[in-house]
Amino acid sequence: MDCSSFVQSVYAKYGISLPRTAIEQSLFGSFVPKNDLRIGDLLFFYVPGKYPFKDIVGHVAIYAGNQTFIHCVAPYKVVITKMSKPYWKKTYLFSKRISALRANRY
Repeated sequence: MDCSSFVQSVYAKYGISLPRTAIEQSLFGSFVPKNDLRIGDLLFFYVPGKYPFKDIVGHVAIYAGNQTFIHCVAPYKVVITKMSKPYWKKTYLFSKRISALRANRY
């Protein structure tokens, strides 16, 4: 399990089908400002060194409230992280809110 398969499995438990990769998942939903996040919104990050450009999604997480998010950081290692940590502040790209009707059409 990696970050995107973790997100995919959590959303599937709520009847929402999402694609397999973080990049594909980033194509769904509506953009949400960081100051308007709700529990369950998806957060997208770049991964330094993974792609040649810093605007390419390489990691996805689920907003957990109180400026924290839950994500898979290694095979089968799920953690809760504060958004204020410097690495995540630096690599944050955008957030999206998923509509069940839109996502299930993919």
